[in-house]
Amino acid sequence: YPPLLLEKKAHLHFSVSDKGGEFVVMEKHTQRDLTINHITSTAGVYKYIPPTRVYQGEVRQIAAPTDISFSRQIKTRTEKLQDTVNCLWSEISTTRNFSSDVKRFFMSYNTQLPTLYVLLKTHKFDVNTLIDDMDIINNCKVRPIVSCCGSPTEKLAWLVTHLLTPLLNHVPTHLKNVHEHLQTLSALTPQQLQNKKFCTADITALYTNLSIDACINDIMAVADEHRNSLDLLGLKLVDLHKILDAVLNNAYFTYNGKLYQQLVGLFMGCKVSPLLAIIRVYTFEKHVLYADPNYISIPYGRYVDDAYTLASTRQEAESMFGDIAASDPDSMLQWDIDFPSPDNSSVFVPFLGTQVKVEGNEIEFKFYRKPQKKNIVLHYNSHHTLKTKAEVAKNFYRTAEQSSSTPSLAEDSFKMIDNLLRCNGYSNPREFRTTRYGASGGYDRNKQSNTVCLKLPYLSEYVSSQILKFVRKHNIPLSVIFTPGKKLKDIFCSSRPYDKIQCKRNNCVVCVNLEDGCCVTKTPVYVITCILCNQRYVGESGRSAYDRLSEHLRYARNPTNNSYSEEALAQHYREQHPGTPPELRFRIIEIEPNMVRRKILEAYHINNIKPELNGKDECLDIKRFLI
Repeated sequence: YPPLLLEKKAHLHFSVSDKGGEFVVMEKHTQRDLTINHITSTAGVYKYIPPTRVYQGEVRQIAAPTDISFSRQIKTRTEKLQDTVNCLWSEISTTRNFSSDVKRFFMSYNTQLPTLYVLLKTHKFDVNTLIDDMDIINNCKVRPIVSCCGSPTEKLAWLVTHLLTPLLNHVPTHLKNVHEHLQTLSALTPQQLQNKKFCTADITALYTNLSIDACINDIMAVADEHRNSLDLLGLKLVDLHKILDAVLNNAYFTYNGKLYQQLVGLFMGCKVSPLLAIIRVYTFEKHVLYADPNYISIPYGRYVDDAYTLASTRQEAESMFGDIAASDPDSMLQWDIDFPSPDNSSVFVPFLGTQVKVEGNEIEFKFYRKPQKKNIVLHYNSHHTLKTKAEVAKNFYRTAEQSSSTPSLAEDSFKMIDNLLRCNGYSNPREFRTTRYGASGGYDRNKQSNTVCLKLPYLSEYVSSQILKFVRKHNIPLSVIFTPGKKLKDIFCSSRPYDKIQCKRNNCVVCVNLEDGCCVTKTPVYVITCILCNQRYVGESGRSAYDRLSEHLRYARNPTNNSYSEEALAQHYREQHPGTPPELRFRIIEIEPNMVRRKILEAYHINNIKPELNGKDECLDIKRFLI
């Protein structure tokens, strides 16, 4: 199907594969069955929660629940969790004497429960062998993600993650990046490398195999040990413990309009989960690697669930990783070990973005890119500035050079980059290593420290260059960043294909007058039509549609209120329909989180629609954004 027709194919589901980056298109009913199969077949991890009702003082399960029953159940659970989180934060804020602004900032309003979606691991099956839907459901491996965006716990999860992330500096086994990993390997002596092989290990299903309470206790213990290195912004560790308990032990999510609960482990999709997982596994490692004399001198590093070490034999590696797994009191930690075979011991072993091997008493490494990534990078014909594309190519070559231990291996790495970039439309990729493309952000930041960052939508190379020339010519303290338009992924894919955002208010005054969409939609550009005379008003807001449109409705209902005398709808009903109850129709015409783009869209629609209720001064002021 042509791309524009694909968007209209209501029976198709679009997603992006796990790690690969390519689109996965399948029938919606097949995708639903695949996801539900994952939920039901993962024993002991997820639990379906049926709707209930109170009958004669007894809570009973509804025998034949309807869509309304499911919706009410989800609404009730959301409100309960939101109240729990807000009460906790209100109590903490009062105890710590936080300002009203700080208290208000972390309160949650108009939230929604997390939702589950799955990414297909297309690198683990051959699509050509899948004959029918049952083949797909039974043979496709998936990665489950519970998206917590907009959830009641999102803000507090972000706060505790921000405050406790510095603890990673006190986890010696944690690898911050691939360059730290290579520096450690390069510093090894010939004696440490003698008769050793580089091997790796991967933890199986890390997040769902960790105890929540144990994760909280471990990170609190490490935080208490390194309390002086943390800036808790007025909070106490006991506060963070309460927040973590509220965030992690309310693991409810929705899928296809139904309510579920994750019974064990951490959400893959919760902001704080990686931090907790890293520190939890470290508590197992330190009981082995830093307590057993046999392991103290052995090189070891880990990035979340991927670890490496040096060992003489596979049995030696299995013994070390087995001892770490044995330190888990829940016996849930499992390692999948990759050790070079004796018949092919000189082969490179992949780890993160590198390939490593030990040859004799020397270690060699070079750049690596997983085959499942399918050679998908920023395409040369994509809607980005030439400077952005050049920087992407240059960074690939820079990384390849830094990830190679010798000039000959660096050349091998460069050839991999050459092929990767040519597959993405770069005809002469090597020229990007040294040639500078595109103009800089405009103003020289070194001349003045009060440079302001300005984000503008990228239109064309010519328009961007003209804007930058103007900024430099007039010495305007702006650093201009040109952002690309929507990607195909943004248009076709959604983490909530079946769990749309819904208004949770009874008899909502906005939804009853809203043509399409939902009043909880944020950052809208909208048009308001007076049904009595068909005159229109165009506006935008960085808040939710309910917050802004209910204000307009209030202006129209109270046109003689002195506080609203300058408001467009108050003036209209005061002058054109005095004493008449307002009749308004709302329509959301755009959704745009970026403020500058939203202003431009508002100006564009004012120019096209020519609304009668927008004041002339307001129109002239807004139309400046079209220049």
